[in-house]
Amino acid sequence: MIKQYMVILIATLLLSGCAEHVAERTGTQIDVVPVTYSLALKIKPQQHKAAQDELDEFIANHWKLIVDQEVTLVWRTNLGQKWAKKTRTSLIKNGVDEKQIAVTQANAGFGERFDFEIKTRVHKAIVSICDYAAVGHHGETNDGCYSDNARWQSMVNPENMLNQSLNAENVNK
Repeated sequence: MIKQYMVILIATLLLSGCAEHVAERTGTQIDVVPVTYSLALKIKPQQHKAAQDELDEFIANHWKLIVDQEVTLVWRTNLGQKWAKKTRTSLIKNGVDEKQIAVTQANAGFGERFDFEIKTRVHKAIVSICDYAAVGHHGETNDGCYSDNARWQSMVNPENMLNQSLNAENVNK
């Protein structure tokens, strides 16, 4: 009887010694940060063409963001209001959804030196740096780091994913 228990004990020890220990997988650490692109213009009477060229260049350089994200057009003077209306019409004509365009009047004050401002905000995912894989270290915690990072970086609106996975009041905007 004791021999049977010894055989079972030895077999159990031998079999459990061969089992691979795999650490629990944890997700990658990310930070989602807002990045604002903006252009503010003081439109002088003799420099309408130069101001329009600056605006056109800004829109061309940030077109992918303007099409996908919300655009805010801010005006502070009567001339700025005309530019805001004209820019809104132009953006809609070129394919930007009118629900994505907000036109607002800003208080004078410090920004009074500018007549018109266009801005758009995009959220970028900043991910942790992955360690290189090492031979003989299969199953460590960094498995999947590259694919998780690529997934977060490829998202157009990563802030929406955070709102789904957390309580919305806990997410800073």
